[in-house]
Amino acid sequence: MSDEAVRTILIPGAWMGTWVWEPVAQILSDLGHSVETLTLPGLEPGLSDSRRAVVRLEQHVQALIDHIGGSGAGSVALVSHSYSAMPAAIAADRLGERVRRIVHIGGFLPVDGRSLLDDWGDSAAAREQEREDIAAAGGLWLPPERWMLDHESDLTDRDRDFLANLFTPHPGHTITDHARLASPVSAQPTTYVALAQTGDQTEAWKHAPRVARDAPRWRKRHLRSGHWPMISLPDSTAALIAEEIAFATDRES
Repeated sequence: MSDEAVRTILIPGAWMGTWVWEPVAQILSDLGHSVETLTLPGLEPGLSDSRRAVVRLEQHVQALIDHIGGSGAGSVALVSHSYSAMPAAIAADRLGERVRRIVHIGGFLPVDGRSLLDDWGDSAAAREQEREDIAAAGGLWLPPERWMLDHESDLTDRDRDFLANLFTPHPGHTITDHARLASPVSAQPTTYVALAQTGDQTEAWKHAPRVARDAPRWRKRHLRSGHWPMISLPDSTAALIAEEIAFATDRES
């Protein structure tokens, strides 16, 4: 059962547009949900590298707020993936009770005064290398090359080709700009979905952000998946999202 008053907005992560959510969006729509997708600024196809490179994190946040405000009233459920947890959670911080539920799928979570890259990788050397690579690419965070997807064992060769052919360079400033939050994300009505290609929920959660592991009121889920469950497991991903929206609406009914 769906709640027509809740708009579900699927937000693509780095290097991607609305195309990555199309299978899940169709399944949710068939279930009766009001579903929307949004390509964040700088990730539209056909843009020049120079136009991509100037986009800031704040522009991604404001684009999401504008989309929510400009497409009708009512509550929203935000579904993020990977990078897009940053603008989704910052937007939710400003929108308050209008956000009924947030579902972060393998997301990088914002911390006030810190950037995504501040908590990137497993060492200071890895973070510095990422910054150097962005600078060398003219302010762009370059997408994975096709061979880099080979370790995603839950993807088929067709899936890997699909992603590699549609990836676009990502605005580098959005992962180096500092997040600004009035309240910590742990206060938001959130479900965090940890991802692991093998292992149970305990294994999946070993690699989840500390913010998510330590949030006492969050719902904690997992998918037996690599980094792109909306491609490898669209049915399971859609079912999980539907369950979390139902949980949020049932609590308030």
